[in-house]
Amino acid sequence: MNESNLHSALKELYTETAEEHELCINGFIVDVVRDGSIIEIQTGGFSKLNKKLAALLPDYKVKIVYPIAFKKTLIVYDSKKENILYKRKSPKKGQLLDIMDELVYIPKHIAHPNLCLEVLLTIEEEIRAADGRGSWRRKGVSIVDRRLLDIIDRVEFACEADFIKLLPANLPPSFSNKQLSIIMDEPMSKVGKLTYCFKHMGLLQVVGKKGKAYEFKLCN
Repeated sequence: MNESNLHSALKELYTETAEEHELCINGFIVDVVRDGSIIEIQTGGFSKLNKKLAALLPDYKVKIVYPIAFKKTLIVYDSKKENILYKRKSPKKGQLLDIMDELVYIPKHIAHPNLCLEVLLTIEEEIRAADGRGSWRRKGVSIVDRRLLDIIDRVEFACEADFIKLLPANLPPSFSNKQLSIIMDEPMSKVGKLTYCFKHMGLLQVVGKKGKAYEFKLCN
């Protein structure tokens, strides 16, 4: 199934017996089944999860395990993937809030009582190849694999209170995305995804509008 080393390592971590692997349930292959619950290791994007979750959540408890690279070493091979051209530390450090980049794809499922999310902050190696097939941003260098070196933290989101912890303690009674961006010291794009998801989850409500900016407040 062309799974990465990262996906394989995490699947082994959450599995006790080989019989729990890769089972077909409600028309979909799932990574792990333990004690009647499903564990999905998601190392890619969430954009294709909607149909799968719609089929599984009515009947099963589902935990999505999603790794975010807190620290990452880039290892770049030549086009034949034989010789290492160079290694370097990635300047980008992942954080819990990065999960919003993916949750925007499944807003109607996030608050489902059968869904649980576990975010892993990891130390990884990202294997690349200078094969000319990658994006223009990487100048044609392709990402070919991810390797798990360590897990430095695990954070579970099982209920509304867990998600609320992502918001700052000094939140005003009402706020816009711009205000939240300043308070959290995060880009507007990231904050906008958070308020979008929280609104769909019933955690935030729109209470007004100033110009083109919506004003939000926490739901009671």
